[in-house]
Amino acid sequence: MVLTILTLCFKALGFVKQAVVAYYFGATFETDIYYVAFNFVGTLSSAFIRAITISLVGIYTHCLVQKGKDAASKLLSACLEVLLPIVLVVLLLAYILTPHIARALAPAYSPEESLILQSYLRICYPFFLFSVVTLVWTSLLDANKDFVASRTESFITSTTTILCCVVLYSTQAVTSLVIAQYLSYIIFGTLLLVRGKKYFDFTFVKFQDVPEIRKVLYTALPLFVGNSVSQINKIVDNSLSTGLGHGNASALSYAMVLEDFVSIILVNNVVDILYVNFSTYTAEGNYEKLADTMKKAINIMICIMIPITIITCFCAKDIVAIAYYRGSFTWRDVLMTSAALIGYAIGFTSMGVRDIILRGLYSFNNTKGPMITGFFAVGFNIIFSIFLSRYIGIMGISIASSISLTVNFLINSRMLKKHMPNYKFSVHFPVLLKQLPAAAYAVIVVLIIKSLTSSFFFAFVLSAVFALAGYMLILFAMHIEEVDYMKEIIMSKLHRS
Repeated sequence: MVLTILTLCFKALGFVKQAVVAYYFGATFETDIYYVAFNFVGTLSSAFIRAITISLVGIYTHCLVQKGKDAASKLLSACLEVLLPIVLVVLLLAYILTPHIARALAPAYSPEESLILQSYLRICYPFFLFSVVTLVWTSLLDANKDFVASRTESFITSTTTILCCVVLYSTQAVTSLVIAQYLSYIIFGTLLLVRGKKYFDFTFVKFQDVPEIRKVLYTALPLFVGNSVSQINKIVDNSLSTGLGHGNASALSYAMVLEDFVSIILVNNVVDILYVNFSTYTAEGNYEKLADTMKKAINIMICIMIPITIITCFCAKDIVAIAYYRGSFTWRDVLMTSAALIGYAIGFTSMGVRDIILRGLYSFNNTKGPMITGFFAVGFNIIFSIFLSRYIGIMGISIASSISLTVNFLINSRMLKKHMPNYKFSVHFPVLLKQLPAAAYAVIVVLIIKSLTSSFFFAFVLSAVFALAGYMLILFAMHIEEVDYMKEIIMSKLHRS
């Protein structure tokens, strides 16, 4: 909860940052070019680095618990010795293949437009190297249950971007966003290096002295393949959006920023902490505690995400208008971005549950299973993206992502039974059914409030306050075990203070 409150404050600043970006740049061809290039490098980083860090957290935790700090430090040193040369090779290949990459990312662009995209790709490629430092050190801090420093990235990025837009826009235009990203990575990377010194000192090691490195690479390979397939899906989504007309790729990115507000605050923070605890429980062989924690986490996630989905879907235009509708950001941009946001919001609950189940599988060092299910999910995503985008445009792309998330968590929940035979996803059905009266109430309240006011701000704020408050009261009346559990924890904390 501390992390959620802290991240909420940082994300509020992130809203200001995105509003500043929208004010100066809107949703145009120039912003499309930047977002397509930046998102490609981001997806490349996510596929490659997240594969290593996810496997590293679990194995590092096991090593730390069973062998101590020195052995865990040697493991991290060995990972860096493996990663850095590979990253440099990947960057070299990316520079060589840039013309082909640009054509794959935006096949609808003219040769002149493709050349501009190539120049932005080359400028953004070094972000991949910075991601190695930030993600590996974030894993180090998370494994040592030091979560706060690694969550300051949003604050640093937002502050730097706002300053660069204000100071550099008149001379650098969209390039000011690239400069801001470079400065953000340097500042954030330095902070992580300083903070991580208390847990880790780099030393050159021989791989034969660190047998765990083989396990990291062995478990990371299927994660890399699975993540790569997932990132290919994002590339396809961006490619499809560029074919829908100028501004659509930017609108998709603006909607992703709003989706991230939910995923980072309410999902990523929770699952990162859960993963460390899951890994500890499996290292200790405490599977009963693991099952109980997972059940509580999924039920709480369901109770949180469904009302947020309802409010986001019915207030999408209000949310987008509050965040972006000023300066160069037109009403057409609002309509495109809100359409994409609705599609993403449909998958909020599936996203939260999927990530919890995935962390459960990863805690057993099972990365092959999620890789295989990832193929199926991404296949569904690409097929539905192509089909739906033809009929409902940009909303079809984001709805396809939500369908993919649902398919993914359903398959993975069945796979979890291999490690936890007593676990059944059906234990969550009663909680799902108890959402129906509260969901009906929330829909009615939001529709009434929106019919009574034309103000974007008041429509969203009043809908959120009254719908969420009534929703939670109904859940309390339903006597849901996890809701009562959270109520007791919060009341005990308040009573102590």
